[in-house]
Amino acid sequence: MKKLVLFFLMIAACPAFSQISEGQKFCEETKEGPYFPVSLINFNKKVFWYTDFYKETKEEVKIINGITYTQLKQEWNNGKSNLLYYREENGVVLQYDEDMKKETVRYDNSFPEGHIWKAANGKDHFKILSYKGELRTPYCEYKNLLVIEAHVSYGHFNFYYLKGHGYIGATKDGKIVSCISPE
Repeated sequence: MKKLVLFFLMIAACPAFSQISEGQKFCEETKEGPYFPVSLINFNKKVFWYTDFYKETKEEVKIINGITYTQLKQEWNNGKSNLLYYREENGVVLQYDEDMKKETVRYDNSFPEGHIWKAANGKDHFKILSYKGELRTPYCEYKNLLVIEAHVSYGHFNFYYLKGHGYIGATKDGKIVSCISPE
């Protein structure tokens, strides 16, 4: 169950961190940056998920079936860890699922509001709700967010992304359940 939570949280939690360029502030978007900055250098963040948290770090690249992926490691506060694999191609962010041996589209920058797509498992589905979303976390009040609605096996969530940062939080039934930390 926790592996599924991680997989789909990562649908929301694409690579992001507090500062991706010199002088960029934690709560501010980067006008030129993508919503899912996969190829960040020095990637490191702390993400709260309900009462738990994990630290996510960029590891080395991994080649799977001749394709190069950015490898991310999530280390949970309970000592468990997971590896996730992402790549970007022509504005499409893909995640490789080791169990299914398939890629899932995480985001395509050509998707308009209202666009719906399914995960590689054929069951979970996602919808672009807005590119002008707002979210208030304990650390920031964000505006102009990409909001993706996720119907996954463990629940129904809205995931929020900030340009140049990536994932910044999630809500369930209108209540915040996850956010990134400036730590």
